[in-house]
Amino acid sequence: MRLKLENIGMIAHADIRLDGLTVIAGENDTGKSTVGKIIFSVVNALNRYQLDFNKSKDTKILELINDTYFQLRKKYNFDEHKELKKEFNPNNFFSELKKNEGLEVQLIEKKINLLKKENDIKALEHIESIKMIFQENKGQNEIIKTALTDVLASEFYFDLSPKNLDMTSLISLSEGLNNILNIKINNDEIKSLVLHDTLLFDDVTFIETPIFLQMYNLIISAFSLIEIINDKTKLERPKITLHNKDLLLKIGKTHYHNSNVPDKGRKIIEDICSITNGNGFSFEDDKKDFYFNKNENTQFKSINTATGLKSFGIIQLLIQANILNERSLLIIDEPEIHLHPKWQVEYAKLIVALVKNDIPVLITSHSPEMIQAISVFSKEYGIQNRTAYYLTESDGISSQINDVTNDINKIFVKLTEPLHNLVWEA
Repeated sequence: MRLKLENIGMIAHADIRLDGLTVIAGENDTGKSTVGKIIFSVVNALNRYQLDFNKSKDTKILELINDTYFQLRKKYNFDEHKELKKEFNPNNFFSELKKNEGLEVQLIEKKINLLKKENDIKALEHIESIKMIFQENKGQNEIIKTALTDVLASEFYFDLSPKNLDMTSLISLSEGLNNILNIKINNDEIKSLVLHDTLLFDDVTFIETPIFLQMYNLIISAFSLIEIINDKTKLERPKITLHNKDLLLKIGKTHYHNSNVPDKGRKIIEDICSITNGNGFSFEDDKKDFYFNKNENTQFKSINTATGLKSFGIIQLLIQANILNERSLLIIDEPEIHLHPKWQVEYAKLIVALVKNDIPVLITSHSPEMIQAISVFSKEYGIQNRTAYYLTESDGISSQINDVTNDINKIFVKLTEPLHNLVWEA
């Protein structure tokens, strides 16, 4: 699988392999995280499209009919408005639509005129939505385009196209010689989208920071922009990016899956417990919090647990929740930020172990220690042919993401340059 980007944010060009372990290195503010957010958005949107597509037209219509009926019942005394009760009774309304196939819009228009006389704005909105369902004939690509627009808005807050430049942005996914997906964007609006075939990944998980482990209640109660787009009543609630809420929703379900962890996963969890000198993390549903279990008798709340421990804990929880597999991409953004160099090495070993067990991983980093450790363990575990390295290069305005798999010393030269200059200047 390959991802190609043109004019996305500050990224002028990128051509990135997504097979096994992908490492993107570079300085801050050069577009490393943008790559992960784009992949998350695309995979998540395709999954949302499938959910929307599988939710039948009849189900959507019935929901709206019920909403209309209950809206009217709250406002009117049906003993005095018997015509309203008869016309909008859910069973009667739905049966009428079925009996008048091909004439649904005309039937709905009559009901709209009736509601206009009553001047019920909310009920009218529901009925207009039913009318739109019959009028629209969206194809697959249009449905996906709508889903992707929502997810990109949630991740980038309508700030994806290059600033002050009238340029077309391109996103494409391919596998071998086969095109999978092509997207064109202008001024933060998707102009065209063509899905040629099924995407390799059917899920994606993005780890931005382990600190969110101690903020479960806050994040779960907040809304992603995609939820606000679909329900304007949520505008005043706190906002959170979709990938952060998605992560906590996944690992908050660990207590349902603990007994189903495959043997390979159990071995990785054992290694994590050995590194962290404890029995791992657990989610306590009644307390809505994650706890680090030092031993059978001692627990620590996530807020009182070192952030480095949380870094390992999130991987453990994802394995326990059976989230990670060969078709589920794991994206980890700069994990070294909260890790001592000793634990950076251990974390690098953990990442390589995941890929050895056929779990695809994309990691961004600006740590020479982390990347060197990944290089060493990739060879030790025999996955060097499934490991690709990229380096972001920026001129301050835009950046290129270059393949340096055959010369990763370019990464170390770039990342150690500030310290090298400091030492030589001294």
